Amino acid sequence: MEPPKKNTQELVVLIHGLGGTRLDMLPIARRLQKSGFQTRRWGYRSLGNRIETHANRLGIFLKKIESDHPEQKLHLVTHSMGGIITRTMLSRVQLDNLDRVVMLAPPHQGSHAARKLSPFFGWLTPSLKQLSDAPDSFVRNLPNPFENNQFDFGIVEAKKDRVIERGNVLLEGYRDYAEVRGHHGILTWYSNTIQLVDNFLNHGCFNLSKAESHPEQQHSINAV
Repeated sequence: MEPPKKNTQELVVLIHGLGGTRLDMLPIARRLQKSGFQTRRWGYRSLGNRIETHANRLGIFLKKIESDHPEQKLHLVTHSMGGIITRTMLSRVQLDNLDRVVMLAPPHQGSHAARKLSPFFGWLTPSLKQLSDAPDSFVRNLPNPFENNQFDFGIVEAKKDRVIERGNVLLEGYRDYAEVRGHHGILTWYSNTIQLVDNFLNHGCFNLSKAESHPEQQHSINAV
């Protein structure tokens, strides 16, 4: 069954992860377009720059959208490091129109894979060290812009993730959480992931049946 069309033209900006491209976010973008959202897939050269550089570019991009369309509601969907770029940007930039954020497999508490790979590939990809799960890493000491509950913020975790240890995707302030039985790198391509994103952006939660039964509660579900 086709999802219901939205009455308003809200914009969703989709942000890929480390080593990825805008193509990674295409399946989600197509589904959201069918739901009535406008979409923009923001790309960046992830291998050669630090997270702060990407965050600055993203902030400029989003502020330009707000300036050009001051009445348009804005949502963000991120994958992996794209979530940390977004978190860094939101710690520095005030977005007046931002409403909902969905982060797919964000390494908020760091990645053990990044820690192990950074001694070998850190010269090529400085963000690897920044994403490490070491206590003194960049991501482990990054401010949390979601603590004040200014935005509806949801997290989706990959149950077969070999890049981020279980639970390291979590960050205080999330409104909803879900799991998908999938792998980190292709999380954006699973039909269950796409459905969860669509649900959250339309309704502010992942599990619609639970939302109807307990609208005031935070929900945690497993997607098979």
